[in-house]
Amino acid sequence: MSSVAANALRGSRVLIPRGGPWGQRVAADLDRRGAEGVIAPLIASVPPRDVAARDRAFAALAAGEYAWLFVTSAAAVEQLVAAGVRIPAGTHVAAVGRATARAVADAGAEVSFVPVGTSSAAALVAQWRTGRSPATTGRCLVLRSDLATALISDELEMRGFAVDVCIGYRTVGVDLAPAVRGDLAAGRIDVVLLTSLSVGRELRRQVPELPAATLVASIGPGTTADAVALGYRVGYTAQTQAIDALVAELDARARTAPASAPAAASAPDQEDPR
Repeated sequence: MSSVAANALRGSRVLIPRGGPWGQRVAADLDRRGAEGVIAPLIASVPPRDVAARDRAFAALAAGEYAWLFVTSAAAVEQLVAAGVRIPAGTHVAAVGRATARAVADAGAEVSFVPVGTSSAAALVAQWRTGRSPATTGRCLVLRSDLATALISDELEMRGFAVDVCIGYRTVGVDLAPAVRGDLAAGRIDVVLLTSLSVGRELRRQVPELPAATLVASIGPGTTADAVALGYRVGYTAQTQAIDALVAELDARARTAPASAPAAASAPDQEDPR
């Protein structure tokens, strides 16, 4: 690796820890920057344990029974699309951040609210409730994974809003191909993208030690705090909790920039499944 600040990713091999449309989009972005994206899912979304409850919530959403839908990850939107559920035009959507909002738009629905600044459940619910009255807002549905916290629904209920919760999917670990594990252990992958606590846990389980030269890049401060607690030395932390921003920032930085200091505890980054 050179110390050139522009196009710093050129010639690098970058581990992309999720597959599907998300992984393909990241790989295409890396390709445009002259890097090789290695799509190697460490986590996957599978149906929740209570599929019947999920289907009832999906049916109620499709029937227009909710005034607001809160979506905490792009993976949640993928579950709606996979189930053939269209968000009614009369249902407003609150998305936790830009990546989730883009997934909603790709699914053919409009986004009514995205928090400014940090992409987190705390920011979403704090900013959304400002100036809104439970008496006039209507019923809300919070769509999340089994690993996401109940912060949004708890806060809404505490403030008097009518809210239902739908566990739309479970996040499970995926075993890496032996060749990818070997490349990681041998230092043949230059950059690892950490997009959630779940990704960090799976990578630590399957590849206990990464070479010192491998750059571990985190999607946001919350993920960095989680990664440091797992024993990672995080070399770069994005500030906007979005994968496209992380890739762009990595490509614009000097490759020899110092590693991030251990992050203070903060709200989980929620642009990706936990």
